[in-house]
Amino acid sequence: MHHVDEDGTTLIALFVAMRENGPVCEEIPAQSLGGNQYELLSSPGLALNLARGDIVEIKSGTAPATVVRRGGNFCIQIYADELAAAHVAELRENVGEKLHGTLDGSYRGNLALSVPASAGMASICEVFDGFTARTGVPWYFANVYKNFDDAEDETLLDWWQ
Repeated sequence: MHHVDEDGTTLIALFVAMRENGPVCEEIPAQSLGGNQYELLSSPGLALNLARGDIVEIKSGTAPATVVRRGGNFCIQIYADELAAAHVAELRENVGEKLHGTLDGSYRGNLALSVPASAGMASICEVFDGFTARTGVPWYFANVYKNFDDAEDETLLDWWQ
């Protein structure tokens, strides 16, 4: 479920989905809190319902992590075949300066960002809608929906209220 990288960072495997050949997992850095509980040190790029700062419990490698306590951050995920480096740099700068957030991970055109809920929905939407207007690439709140396994169900968790 976890291992320590060569630089001493604890990496945990977050369950993403089950495929024919077994579970798909994503490794992200975390701080071990004992037992099967961890504090996430970055927002995931694939796993849903989680963000930097959340305290999670991992009971199984074949089921999603359980959120014990929210860390106060939104996880924003962006998926594209590719993104120009200038667009990524501009988004990183805007998220950092305007929202006090971070770009936690990138792989080709896929990005995972953490934004504190205290930045406010209007400001968050303004920054990310501006990114979409410039690039044509949509963005997604990855940890706001109650039933994250059902794309049609838009019932909100409201943890940020």
